[in-house]
Amino acid sequence: MKKFIFNLGILFTAVLLLAGVAVAAIVPNGFDPESWHVNDGLLYMADGKQFEGAEVVEDLIEGGKIYWLAVDPEAGGTNEGLYKGWKGGIYFFGGDGKFISMLEREGAQMSYVQFCPDGQQFVLSSGTYADREYLLYEFDGFELKKSFGGIGGAWIDPFRFAYSIIDASKGPRHENADFPGRLSVVVYDSAVDLFTIAAEATATEDFMMNSVDAENGELVIMKLTVKDEGDWGDEGKLEIENIRVPLPAAG
Repeated sequence: MKKFIFNLGILFTAVLLLAGVAVAAIVPNGFDPESWHVNDGLLYMADGKQFEGAEVVEDLIEGGKIYWLAVDPEAGGTNEGLYKGWKGGIYFFGGDGKFISMLEREGAQMSYVQFCPDGQQFVLSSGTYADREYLLYEFDGFELKKSFGGIGGAWIDPFRFAYSIIDASKGPRHENADFPGRLSVVVYDSAVDLFTIAAEATATEDFMMNSVDAENGELVIMKLTVKDEGDWGDEGKLEIENIRVPLPAAG
């Protein structure tokens, strides 16, 4: 049997069309929802403008794929003026390039979207690398289901999402550390609104979420260890290894 491991941030290729998701199309100001199409896996406007790379991210779901585009009309740099007249937010397109809908959001350019495998829910994250906010939405109607803080996450199945939390109660890091506290791995189960700790930090151990091995029912986690709590500021004393932890029971 072929083994599938779902890694955070990897863009998948799919050949199937998007299965229908019932979301009412909203037409934002300055945006033409009829001007989009997909050619050879890339999203284009009718005038030939190609949106790819940092602007459009393709997210695989069961039965097809979805493109999402984070738009901040006030953003400078290479995108300055590109979205003039558009509303700020996340724009969603089907596998054929057809516009589905958009979620209004200020500062959307710094947002990242991760769909669950069946495409019914997604996690929208924003903020700094060391302090990100996760917002869990239903795709149909954009109902906000849950919000929580963390870093580095991945879906396990249509309901469970694994990620790392920053736990300052386990002890501080050194003054130049990226994170203010220790790192534990948590699984949130949206079906029962339950958080379960999969790997809990100690004063000398950190656990950072890496990926999900769904076939074997395991989380792949990066474990960081020092012999003494005072050694966190010395990279030469830091031991790093990938470990596998059984998935917490669903529900």
